Amino acid sequence: MKTLPIWGLACIGLALACGADAKGMKKELSNRESFTTADSVKGQAYVNAAMTTPMMDLLMKADVNHPDLMLEYGIALDLGRPSVSSQMAQADKEKLKRGFRSMLDLYINSGDKFDITFNEDAMLDQSEFWIYLAKHVGRPKPRASLNGVAGGESVPGAPPMAFIPDDPNQDKEFNLNEDLILKPNVVNAATACAQSAFGFARMRKAQTVDIAETRLTAEQFSQAQAAAAKAYRTSYAEGGLACGSKDYFFQVVEFASHNLGTLGAMKDNPAAVLPPLGEAKVEE
Repeated sequence: MKTLPIWGLACIGLALACGADAKGMKKELSNRESFTTADSVKGQAYVNAAMTTPMMDLLMKADVNHPDLMLEYGIALDLGRPSVSSQMAQADKEKLKRGFRSMLDLYINSGDKFDITFNEDAMLDQSEFWIYLAKHVGRPKPRASLNGVAGGESVPGAPPMAFIPDDPNQDKEFNLNEDLILKPNVVNAATACAQSAFGFARMRKAQTVDIAETRLTAEQFSQAQAAAAKAYRTSYAEGGLACGSKDYFFQVVEFASHNLGTLGAMKDNPAAVLPPLGEAKVEE
């Protein structure tokens, strides 16, 4: 997908004060090849929770034992809902962070990448942190093999692999030898649905904003509008796939349209006309 630079251009070009509340598309999570229609339908449950559950309820329980709530909080942030971590009691916040420190040592591999600055307080407000963390906590991680082969490698004729924690208590605490809590492809679908819907809502609004609300010349405004229209059509095409249906996609768009921050408060040009959507091709 190439929607991030397009959306970024539209935000910057329209001078919409997007720096603080812009939500970028995550290329890994919004790859339409990484989930099926069935995954998209299953992902609706997480998106529904992200739209309807009070944010503090999600955050207070979004610990390492509840990756589903981590995911829902991250999705909620991607849908424009403001973070409530600053309203959390300091003792509760420190307890949450202690759990993350222990979990990170167990779950995060050297190849795992988090596209955020790892500041313990700031990360609580980052949707990327919650979504990636949920995805990794929701997978089992090999600790050792029953046959004692170093590095967990199996050999011909050896007994099946098993998850054996370094500390027996970790087994219960971190679900190391249980089934997947979250299926990665369902996580991909749910997050791509939310990100596409939020992007569609933003780009739809960006195309109707009155030029008087911006600091742009007529030429700059025209270029920004063209970029917004392109991203608008692309997010529509991807959104229907990620959300499981066009009807559900528009339900999520409707929710996101009420969480556009500064952009949402800008006056519209009553003569603005949105381009037809059609079945735009999702760009690779």
